[in-house]
Amino acid sequence: MEKDKLDRFFTAVSTAADKQVNEILSEAEQERNSILSAAKESAEEAGRRCLSDNMKMTSGKYVRMVSKAELEMKKEVLLCREKLTAELFEKVHEKLAAYRITAEYEEKLCSVISEESDLDGARVYLSPEDMELSDAIAAAAKDKVTVAADESIKYGGLYILRPEKGTVTDRTFDCTLKEQQNLFASGNLMSAQEGN
Repeated sequence: MEKDKLDRFFTAVSTAADKQVNEILSEAEQERNSILSAAKESAEEAGRRCLSDNMKMTSGKYVRMVSKAELEMKKEVLLCREKLTAELFEKVHEKLAAYRITAEYEEKLCSVISEESDLDGARVYLSPEDMELSDAIAAAAKDKVTVAADESIKYGGLYILRPEKGTVTDRTFDCTLKEQQNLFASGNLMSAQEGN
């Protein structure tokens, strides 16, 4: 009997212990699942943040790369335009030099001076290279002007100074060429900006 009592006591204690062990194991399993679930969510959130940060960095990097490439392209276009402009106006300079040794050039200067009014006491300035035309120009002005050289005139033409009136009429190729270069440059600048 005592053995039966002991067996029942042992069975009762074993059952109680098994029950407590099972409860502890069940709680541990739930705790484990809860920890794993939280860790999984945390890892997924960290992964999403990392992916988002990487996407932002990559996007920003590509935006910077594209912007830099566009800037380099615009710079290259501007340099090319400057080079073409310089070449174009160098050819214009050559053509002007060739024109200045023709009879047409002398006729043009005489025509320009003869079309002007109020020449009494005026001074006409020519390039030093064109001073050989001074007599023809004075004659076209009916000898109302004095003709002098001006070192600042490089490409030909003339300008008329009327000291009493305080006016200057600039018919130099230098002035016309400068105006055309400015128009050409501003036209190229506007077309470059429109191309954006």
